[in-house]
Amino acid sequence: MIFVFSGTGNSYSVAKRISDATGVKMVDLAAAVRYKRYGYDAAGEDVGFVFPVYYYGLPRMVAELAENIVVRNPGRVFAVATCGEESGGACEMLAEKLSGRLKLDACYDVVMPDNSIFAFEPPTPEEEKAILAKADARVEGIIASIKNGESGDFCRHKGDKDWREIYPMYEEQRVTEPFRITDKCIECRLCEEICPEQAIKVYHRKPVWDEEKCSLCMGCLELCPKDAIEYGDATVGRRRFFNKVYYERSIGIPLKFN
Repeated sequence: MIFVFSGTGNSYSVAKRISDATGVKMVDLAAAVRYKRYGYDAAGEDVGFVFPVYYYGLPRMVAELAENIVVRNPGRVFAVATCGEESGGACEMLAEKLSGRLKLDACYDVVMPDNSIFAFEPPTPEEEKAILAKADARVEGIIASIKNGESGDFCRHKGDKDWREIYPMYEEQRVTEPFRITDKCIECRLCEEICPEQAIKVYHRKPVWDEEKCSLCMGCLELCPKDAIEYGDATVGRRRFFNKVYYERSIGIPLKFN
């Protein structure tokens, strides 16, 4: 089983490729946390965790699952962290939270297009294409490593910052007040439907964010078909990004595929 958390599709696309190549089925990590499904029997199958890196560490829901999950009869255990530039201590943090219940056999990271456009300029279409091409090759190598049963820390992009100093900023800056809706909104409710945390509810025809639940995955903002969601002024005019593989798990609402 491969537990996957994904807001805009990067981690989902990686998990799907690993799943297709190995035959290990994917599990919706967000749903597991929402419904407190923490007990599993792997029946000797490999157990994987695929997730994005937030502030050099784990997204809120990934951390919660890791703190509570119990897996009986696991095969090998691996983790793949997708990141914009650096994976920091995400895999180390995961290993610590799993300690005493699961031991990571192998850890990997993959650089993908950064979707944190509230903090960074998004890649240009040309940059995005180049990043995804490198990521494709990297994922092929990860798949081969998993199939060969290799053990070790294979992260290539940890960076030189101390994740324990950076990660606390995640909780400080995980706020929803800056989210706002522009007059481009067509009231399609897609943001509410796709939110992995179910942190968005539409009231009086406009979305409202639940700060306690929101992980700042930016799925709502990036996937809005009319770019009607902004995060303060930081995202105004900035190009949106989503991984097209993500649409394979969509709910059938046409988005901005061209």
